[in-house]
Amino acid sequence: MNQAVNVALAVVLPLASACSVMIDRDMVQCSTDLDCAKFETGSTAYAVCSQGICVNSGLGPKGCFSGTPTTTTQYLNACTAAQSMPFDNCAKLGLCGAGAVLPDPVPPQSATALTATIKAVAPPTVRCADAGPNVIYMTGTSDFGPLLKQVTPLLAANTPPYRAVFMAGTSCGGVNAVFDPTLTLIKDVPGTATKAANYAYYFDDAGTQISCLLDPAGNVVDIGVSNLYSTVCNLAYAPGGLIAGYTGPVVTFGFTVPDFSTQTSISVEAAHIIFGLGGINPVGPNVSPWIDPMYYSIRNSGAGSTALAAQLIHVPRTAFWGVDRLSTDNIRDSLVQSAQPEESIGILSIDYADKGRDNLRVLYLQGEGQIAGFLPDSTGRSFNKANVRDGHYPLWGYVHFYTANINGAPSAAAGAFVMGFSLPKLDVALVDAMIDASLVPQCAMKVARDTEMGGFIHNPNNYQCGCHFDYRTTGKTSCTPCTQLNDCPASAPACNYGFCETE
Repeated sequence: MNQAVNVALAVVLPLASACSVMIDRDMVQCSTDLDCAKFETGSTAYAVCSQGICVNSGLGPKGCFSGTPTTTTQYLNACTAAQSMPFDNCAKLGLCGAGAVLPDPVPPQSATALTATIKAVAPPTVRCADAGPNVIYMTGTSDFGPLLKQVTPLLAANTPPYRAVFMAGTSCGGVNAVFDPTLTLIKDVPGTATKAANYAYYFDDAGTQISCLLDPAGNVVDIGVSNLYSTVCNLAYAPGGLIAGYTGPVVTFGFTVPDFSTQTSISVEAAHIIFGLGGINPVGPNVSPWIDPMYYSIRNSGAGSTALAAQLIHVPRTAFWGVDRLSTDNIRDSLVQSAQPEESIGILSIDYADKGRDNLRVLYLQGEGQIAGFLPDSTGRSFNKANVRDGHYPLWGYVHFYTANINGAPSAAAGAFVMGFSLPKLDVALVDAMIDASLVPQCAMKVARDTEMGGFIHNPNNYQCGCHFDYRTTGKTSCTPCTQLNDCPASAPACNYGFCETE
């Protein structure tokens, strides 16, 4: 493991050994934790006062916030047992001190992102209308595939059963298909020499992805799927009486590199220079090795990955440097197959990155005002999304489902999908489907946002499932098992999905 990584210990060190390492016992006297700050050395992050002696708490990173966080900066810098890695903006970028100013982004030399080479795709032979007795037509973000695969068995178990057919596009494409009456039809897109083919698909009962042909005249979209609030795509597109919006789980994104790359971390400031200026830094060293935009894998301005990253790194989503890979699958494949892995970087949804960990690696991300970078998970080997859930990792948004209201309610087809996400307590099978797709149900989050990429607030969800999430992703939890409320202590009185929670 890289020595720069601060691997925080899971338990408090034995008193004697901790003191013998940090300081001479006879010299250490304290009455509060604040008295111990002067003894913090090296990667020791947070010393605490125990019986008049300063000991290593095992938490990090050094200089972390030890209280109960209430602001975004405090959440980002809260003491934690998760691995962390600092990115030195001063040494690597010449951006030193709190007052350092980011250079203004410069539009790509071609005035827009380059487009990837068009791949030939044979037309399907199966009709989408034959996918099942009741078909739900959906379109939007190409990151939706893993979740669709997981919920397909739940739809098949409905009474009556349903099958979702999905046309991959972008987050704003999903929004437009519901809000713009001229765009409510989805149609097959045969490939040409200058245009990529695009066909709808569904998952069969065995979980196999099946491409299919839409009706010749097209099919009306029942649900638009987006990783963005609709107003990000168009300020006039706010859910209301005619259009309903349903908020699903949290979707995380990562600055991702091929596994052969030696790079391990990135900061918001570095990402700003990479995707906003092609890696060429006018105020300090260039962001080596990412100085050739031909090896940046991105999506266009309507994609959730680009729009969310744009707000985080302060680059207009219409002016990203890089190559539009046309789909999430292509971003993944372009990174895995890159001839220059050291120079390659992409913005990839974590549901795809998690499935590709043998060949891909998400970078530690250090946010603005953050003293170290974090992975979405507590370690590079875990899948617990601990740093997303508690506010240490900033690059995430919500999955949104948009559908037309008919007499104040969604259609039967749309309702069969979206209503399950609107319940105060979600069905455990749906919770598990989201977790298995590398998404985070809102009930497992400790933080929330009420605007796109806005500041962190305490999650107002009054039904928690963090214990179940931990158990599902790690096989263990410190929570008390339960089958009824009487099994739970006063400190965690709610019995949710088999574990005692505080709410």
